[in-house]
Amino acid sequence: MNYKEEIFRYLKENNCDALLDMFDRDPHGLRRGLTRLTYDRDEDLAGQAAAFFGMLAKKRAASWPEYFREIIRRHLWAMNEESGNMDWRAPEVIAHIVAAEPDLFGEYAPVMIEAALMEPIFYPSLRKAKKILASKDRKLIEYHLPSLERL
Repeated sequence: MNYKEEIFRYLKENNCDALLDMFDRDPHGLRRGLTRLTYDRDEDLAGQAAAFFGMLAKKRAASWPEYFREIIRRHLWAMNEESGNMDWRAPEVIAHIVAAEPDLFGEYAPVMIEAALMEPIFYPSLRKAKKILASKDRKLIEYHLPSLERL
């Protein structure tokens, strides 16, 4: 079984411990595999992959904060990329990481929201991101609330 299939299987099984073990062995390989799965046509699987970034941040961000900042920066960059390859789930991925550790990553919430508000293609993911962030701390979306309520 290849690495992507292994990640796929563990997500389907909701085997967080196995995914954490994969992170401990190869954090960058897991990031790549999860990111690929956020593009999957299976909405449930793509959503699980996005959500796992948050669970991973909850468990590992204290010792790996730069790893998660880099994930956020990569997704922000992909949101602004003009090649046509849109990272449609980027708002959700970022929201899950921010919500997991708002003290470490809260500064990225308004940046993500601003970027997502500029492109209607992100609105479905931004609606989900809004719920994720608001459920953790409404202050994370407070400034943008008027714009978010119009979505």
